[in-house]
This record gives sequence, structure tokens and C-alpha cells, in this order.
Amino acid sequence: MSQFIESIRILNGTIELSDYHNDRFNATRKSFFCVDEDIDLVQCIAIPKAFRKGLVKCRVLYDLAILDMQFVHYQAAPIRTLQLVDASVNYAYKFANREQLNALKAKANSADEVLIVNNGKVSDTSFSNILFYKNGHWFTPDSPLLAGVQREFLLNRGQIEELRISPQELSQFESFMLINAMLPFDESRALPIQNILS
Repeated sequence: MSQFIESIRILNGTIELSDYHNDRFNATRKSFFCVDEDIDLVQCIAIPKAFRKGLVKCRVLYDLAILDMQFVHYQAAPIRTLQLVDASVNYAYKFANREQLNALKAKANSADEVLIVNNGKVSDTSFSNILFYKNGHWFTPDSPLLAGVQREFLLNRGQIEELRISPQELSQFESFMLINAMLPFDESRALPIQNILS
């Protein structure tokens, strides 16, 4: 039976993007296990006292039901450079099995992380969606490996736009930013486009 993960950001005891996590959690359960009844994921999260202050990552492992829930104090790994890697990957759901993605990440060479070119189009890194900046606007590839919750949130707010991006078009942009549930939109994290290595 396939297993899946929700990685949830908790800041000072407050669960962020809870509706988006709930929607993805239940949509995945319905798609793979043909269940009709939703589970309120957020109601199932009892934050231990030790994790009610500061920035915390809650990792929920599930299939038809919740199997495990872990909490850790979170600090983002420093990532400054990306290596373009060609691939043909299907990762539309947040599977617990990340063998495909880990194999791609191993191709980062001297860079900190990979930027996956999936079937000729720029998509994601091995653990995040990506944004690109030019002419005062932020764009995200229109064919992500995984439509992450932070990406959906920013699209719904109109802060970012979808755009089909080829590797050859990357030089048209000024900078990029990695986003996921744990890495919200923050322009201070933007990096120069030259940090993407071909």
C-alpha cells in the first residue's frame, strides 16, 4: 500500500496553511483508497508542549489512515546553487517513497540542490517548488512535479503567475526563490539567476 507525507509548518503553536494541507491529504486518500469520508487532519494534530514555541515541522505519514506524526524544531538547510538535471519524473502526489527524487538529487555535483527539467520543461527542485522573478513579477513553472500547498496559496492570492519555462529561457529572469510548506514567500531569500548551473 502506498504511503504519503504531509509536511506542515507550525509557528508558535499555530498550524499554517491548514486548509491546503487538509485538502491535499483528503484528495490523496480519495484518489488512492476510494474513501468518501474526509478526516480533519488539523483536528488530529496535538502539538506537544515542547513544540508550541518557535518554528516546527510536523511530518504526518499516512495511507488510508494516519500512521505516524513527528515534530521537530526546524531550520532550513542553506541552499544557494542549483544544478539543472534532465529527467522524466511523475510525482504528482507527495509519496513517502522518494527514491526517484533522491537519485536525481545525487546528480547535483558541486551545487547544493538540483533543478529538475522534466520532459524539457523546468519544474521543481527535489524538495520544493520554485519561483522566478523578472520585470517586477514572480512566476512559477506551469508544470510542477508536485503542486505544493505554498505554491497553491500564492497562486490563489495572485502573488505569483504560472508560466511555461524552458531551460533556455532561464537567463531572462533576474532571480529565483525556493518555496514549500516550510519555506514561505520571502523576497529576502531570493538568489541571483546565475546561481543556476547548466
